[in-house]
Amino acid sequence: MRCVVLNRNYPPSAGITGYSAFELVEYLKQHGVEVHVVTTSGTYAGGVRCEVSIHSATIHGVRKIYDGKNKILRLLASLIEGRNLATKAVSLKIGPMIALTDPPLLNYWVAKSSLSARIPWIYWAMDIYPEAFAAAGLVKRASSLYRHFKRGSLASTPSHLIALGPNQRDYLQKDYSRLIPTSILPCGVDTIEQLAETPAWLPTDNKITFGYIGNLGQAHDPVFVESVIAALDPDQHHFILSVYGTHAARILKYVAKFKHVTILPEVSRTELGFIDIHLASLEPAWDHICVPSKAVSAVCSGSCLLLCATDQGDNWQLLKDAAWWIDPAGSMPTELARFMGSLTPAAVAEKRAKARAICRNLIKMRDAAFADILSAVRRLQKNPETQGATRHENPDLQ
Repeated sequence: MRCVVLNRNYPPSAGITGYSAFELVEYLKQHGVEVHVVTTSGTYAGGVRCEVSIHSATIHGVRKIYDGKNKILRLLASLIEGRNLATKAVSLKIGPMIALTDPPLLNYWVAKSSLSARIPWIYWAMDIYPEAFAAAGLVKRASSLYRHFKRGSLASTPSHLIALGPNQRDYLQKDYSRLIPTSILPCGVDTIEQLAETPAWLPTDNKITFGYIGNLGQAHDPVFVESVIAALDPDQHHFILSVYGTHAARILKYVAKFKHVTILPEVSRTELGFIDIHLASLEPAWDHICVPSKAVSAVCSGSCLLLCATDQGDNWQLLKDAAWWIDPAGSMPTELARFMGSLTPAAVAEKRAKARAICRNLIKMRDAAFADILSAVRRLQKNPETQGATRHENPDLQ
C-alpha cells in the first residue's frame, strides 16, 4: 500500500504545512503505508522548525526556484515549482497523491496531471487558490486569468478532501457537482508541553500578558493589533511581539513608542502558554480561504484567544469557548472597550481552563481525521480509478 504526499516545504525545513504533512506521513507509515514525499528545499520565513534526523518516508527532492521576497518572482517560481512537483509525483506512478497547497496553485497542477495520468488525488486545502489571489486584491474573480486557473483547479475531482474546519469543508464542496468524502483536520493541533522554566521575557508583576506571535500577512489586520496595543493599560498589561510577514515592518515601527511592548526575534512553541491572550485575525475577504493555525496553536498551548474575524470562520466556531470575539465590521474602539470591560484575571483563568478542554477535543478530531485519511488511502488502493475525476464544467467559468 503506497501513496505520495506533495508540499513545497517538509522537515527539517521550517513551515507549519510541512510539519503537518510530516505528522500525517508518520501516522500512515505506522499503519503500513509506504509513503513517498515530493518536496523542495524551500523554506518558510518564521515557520516552525521540526528537527528530524531520520525520515521514515522516501523523499524525492525537486529543485527550488526562488526563496526571496519579490512578489512577481515568487509567483512565477511558484508556478514552476508546482508544475515540477506534480510532474515528479506523477512520474512515480503511485497513488493516491495527497496534495497540500504550497506552493500556491499546486492544486491546479495536481488536478490537471492526475486527470491525464488517471491517478486519484486527495486535496488538502491549507490555503485555497486561486481564491487567495482574489482575496489579496491581486486579481479580480471575473478576470480571464483567474478563470483560467479556477478551471484548471477543477480539471479533476479529488477523491477525498481534507479541510481545516467544517465551514471550510462546505466552502470547498460548492465547487463540485457531487458530495466528496471529507476529513476535518484543523492545522496547528498539538499537545504543547510548556517549559518548566519561566522565560526571561515574561513580566514578574502578575500582569495579564498579550501576544502576537507569527505571520502578520496579507490576510491579517494590522489595525487590530495596533488598536489592542494602544488600548492596554501598562500598569495591568504587557504585550509580547514576535512578528514577520507583509505588515511586520509597519507594526514594529508603530510599537517603538510603547514601553509595555517587548519585541522578540522568536517565541518557541513551548513558550506559547506563558502568554495569557494571543491575538489572531482574518480579514473577511479571506473567510474559509485560509484558517490561521496560530489561533489553534495558541489554544492548544493552554492560552486564551482574542480573535478579530467573522463569526462564521472555523477559528471562532472551533475555539470560541476559549476566546473573545472582535467584530471586524464593527467600530474597533467600541469592540475593544467591550472586551476590556470583561477582562479580569478570573475571566482569563476561566478561558484558559476551557482551552485545555478544547485542545483535548481537537486532538481527538485530529486522530479521527488521520484514521479517516488512512481509510481513504486504503480504499483508493483497492479501487484506484479517479472516481469521476472529469467533472461537469461550471458554466460560470466558460
